[in-house]
Amino acid sequence: MALSSHARRRAALSLCLLAAGTSCQYAPERTIPDPLPEPLEWAIPQAGASAFLGVEVRENDSGSLESLSFDPGVRVHAVTERSPAAAAGIQIDDVLLDFNGTELAVPEDLQALLEGFKAEAPATLRVQRGDTVFAVEVALEAGASAAAPAEELFVLDSARTLGAWGTSEGAVLVSSNPKGPLRGLPIGTRVVALDGEPIVSGRGLVRRLVAMEPSSRVSLTTEGDDGERRSRSVTLLGEGRRVTRASVPILTTYTATADRSRTSFVLLDLYVISLVRYSREGGEKQIRVLRFFEWNTGVGELDG
Repeated sequence: MALSSHARRRAALSLCLLAAGTSCQYAPERTIPDPLPEPLEWAIPQAGASAFLGVEVRENDSGSLESLSFDPGVRVHAVTERSPAAAAGIQIDDVLLDFNGTELAVPEDLQALLEGFKAEAPATLRVQRGDTVFAVEVALEAGASAAAPAEELFVLDSARTLGAWGTSEGAVLVSSNPKGPLRGLPIGTRVVALDGEPIVSGRGLVRRLVAMEPSSRVSLTTEGDDGERRSRSVTLLGEGRRVTRASVPILTTYTATADRSRTSFVLLDLYVISLVRYSREGGEKQIRVLRFFEWNTGVGELDG
C-alpha cells in the first residue's frame, strides 16, 4: 500500500531526527608505546671489547615517571676505579654526548663504538656536566678477557617498523613482518643513518623510531657490503582508530574502552527497559534480556 504524502513527510522527518541523534566516538587503536626497557646488566657484554673505557652508562631519561622524556647522550651510572674514564675525570651523573664525533643515544651505541675502536688509542669524548659541555681526551685500554655470560642478539620494534634490529656497524635488520612498513627491505640490510643522523646500534635505531610520530615518513640510509650507500623512504606504522561509542537513539548504544578491556551493548534502549543488554569487563560477561532474564559467565576467572 502506497504511503500518503503526509505519511512520507512524517517518515522522512523521523529519519532525519534519528540521523541527527546518531553519534560516534573514536580512539587511537594503538596507544603510545612504552619507552624501551633497560637491558639487564649481564645482557651488555663488556668482555672481549676492543677498547675499555671503564664506565657503566644508562639512558639519559628525565627520571620522572609522570613526565618521562629522553635527552641526548648517555648518563654515567658508575665509574671503574683506575680506569681510563676515572683518569680523565669522568664522574657519576656526567652525560656522554658523543664518542669521537658520533652522537650517543643509548648504552649500546657506546658499546658498539668501543668494540670497533682500536685498543690503547686516544679517543675524544664530549661530556656535559650540569650546564657545561666540555671535550676530554681519553687513552683507552684493552678490554677484559673474561667470557661474557650473555649477548644481546636483537631489539624488537613492535611500534613503528614491526622489525627486529641487531647491531653490526649500524643497525641490522634481523627479521620483519611481511605486512609491516619494511616489506621489500631484505633481511640483513644494515642501516647507518636515520633522517641523516648516524645510527650505530639496533637499540639506538629503535629508540629513535619509537620517539617519532605514528605514520611519519622517514629516510633510512643503508650501506651494502660494497660500501655503497642508498636512501630508502619508509612510512612508519600508523595508529588505527577504534570506535569507543556509537549511539542511535532508542535503537542501540555501544560503548568500549580504547583497549577493549570493557565493552557494553544495548539493543532497543527504552531507558526503563531494554530488549538486550550485554556488558563485558575482562573475562566476565553479563547478558540481560528484558529485565527478567540475566546470567553471567567467566565470573571468578583469572586473566592469564
